[in-house]
Amino acid sequence: MFDNLKKRHCSFCGKSAQEVKKLVAGPAGVHICGACVDICQAVTQGGDTGVNLAFDPKTWPKERLLPLLKPVSNAVDAQREHLQTIVDALRAQDVSWAEIGKQLGVSRQTVWERFS
Repeated sequence: MFDNLKKRHCSFCGKSAQEVKKLVAGPAGVHICGACVDICQAVTQGGDTGVNLAFDPKTWPKERLLPLLKPVSNAVDAQREHLQTIVDALRAQDVSWAEIGKQLGVSRQTVWERFS
């Protein structure tokens, strides 16, 4: 189990479990460190975080990026499943493919091919 903990990283800042005081697990392999929680709280309360929130992977070393691939992929998969569930619920309520496509900014055909 400890080996698994060593592989965990904050899904937001990329710091490893060893680099942060606390790392909270979320769904689908997503984790957030205490520092990122503090930033989230500051943002939701309308304060200035004093942090550059832009993610620029070109500035990160491969040792920090490679371990992020799996958790980020898991998060994307979980969101994809969540989106499919929402589309299925809308279709069950007789919402048209055209209306769903309009909300997603794609054509009716595109949304039908993606979600049917």
